Amino acid sequence: MKKLFRSSQRGQTLVEFALIIPIFLLLAVVIFDLGRGVYYYSAIHNAAREGARYGIIHPDDIAGMENTAIEYAIGLGLTATDVTAGLGTPENVGGFANPTVKVTVTYAFTPATPFVSNFIPCGCPSISLTSDAIMRTEALPTP
Repeated sequence: MKKLFRSSQRGQTLVEFALIIPIFLLLAVVIFDLGRGVYYYSAIHNAAREGARYGIIHPDDIAGMENTAIEYAIGLGLTATDVTAGLGTPENVGGFANPTVKVTVTYAFTPATPFVSNFIPCGCPSISLTSDAIMRTEALPTP
């Protein structure tokens, strides 16, 4: 009688495992996607910052700012349409208007987790990540 009880326990364990493994795998993919999203946001933030750093030295070279941002967005495959660069509003520094540069980088992040588009408010298959950097130029302020 004891052997019959052990054999039915083996089947119960297999059923429990079959019920729990999809939830476990979905949780693992969600954690993986969260890590990817954090990496991509960090990469676009660094790209915007590096583009703005280039712009504070060369404020008239808009294409150079965009190319620098694209170059520093490692692993994202950005294009020129994903990066916007230009002069920002001047800041008042010591009574002088000091020009600024602004670089904005956007990226469409597509999660690998199934059914995630059901939880995005717009119902889109991707999430738009945006970061910008604003820095004062190295030029002397004009009175």
